[in-house]
Amino acid sequence: MKRYLIIVLLFNFLGLNAQTLPNPLVSPIQSGGYLPGIMGVRDYANPGTDGLFVLDYNIFLSASNYYDRNGDKKNSLDLFPELGGSIPFEVDISGYINSFMFTYASPKLSFLGDAQYLFIVAPNIATTNTRVGLGQLTNGGTIDGGASGFGDLTVAPLMLSWGSEKFDLTTGYLFVAPTGKYKTGGDDNVGIGYWSHVLQAAAYYYPLPQKATAILVMPSYEFHGKLKDADVKPGSRFLLEYGISQYLSERFEVTLQGGHSWQTGEDSGSAVYWDKTVKDQMSTFGGGLGYWLMPDKLYANAKYSTTYNNKQHFKADAYQIQLLFIPNLFKKKVNEEQD
Repeated sequence: MKRYLIIVLLFNFLGLNAQTLPNPLVSPIQSGGYLPGIMGVRDYANPGTDGLFVLDYNIFLSASNYYDRNGDKKNSLDLFPELGGSIPFEVDISGYINSFMFTYASPKLSFLGDAQYLFIVAPNIATTNTRVGLGQLTNGGTIDGGASGFGDLTVAPLMLSWGSEKFDLTTGYLFVAPTGKYKTGGDDNVGIGYWSHVLQAAAYYYPLPQKATAILVMPSYEFHGKLKDADVKPGSRFLLEYGISQYLSERFEVTLQGGHSWQTGEDSGSAVYWDKTVKDQMSTFGGGLGYWLMPDKLYANAKYSTTYNNKQHFKADAYQIQLLFIPNLFKKKVNEEQD
């Protein structure tokens, strides 16, 4: 349920450019609040037990190459007609995001076919750094920018998960609230500036005993509200994530995963100045190694991923360390189950 920090970095980068205009323009790159590739392969698997689960995502991101609406690598941006159209640029973007995801899993609910109810909340803190050269606009020099602070809050108020020996299914609704700082044209944004709503379903298949192998397929649909301070409503998106997790021993795991994001609806509103018929897209692929440092208590995963097939996007590389802690809190007591 995390988005790439690259979304925030893009807003900061374009905010630096937009400040040179009398009336700052909205960024034409509106990538939504959820992008594939952040969550681990088994993060949506049926927990099998109730109680509290705590995940800590540490994501380090970098980007320098921009791909236009045709998927071509560009060293200029055709974004601002008021400045004569094309802006040459060199850019170095980096950032870090730390997000805690707190998940409560209920005991099995017999009236819902033994489903478990999941409630998830995920606050985050983001730090971004940008260095941009804009040719004559910066007299051959660069503009340095950066921001840090609390980002947008992700909440899943309604998730249900069913588990069996061979299959799991977790489905529901989550939203991203615009709690992070955002202002059109600002160079210190840490939020995207609008509400995002996501419907998704994660299906798992386990071909081997004891669920040693997990195969994930997860489609999602995302739609949005309007920007806080501009008449722009980003278009809806369809996303598809997939992955495979293989335990080579009781404690050591290898993962491969990927995903795609396609804009399906047009951006709308009176402040939209770009070609609304052009829809962005991106794909991601990566792999990771996981290990249970303390069996059934503490798990760590190191992962690398990169984006490809980008259209109206920066190519991003992400290095991630994920920790899972199971504190055994809010569990239903055994004698209560027997009663």
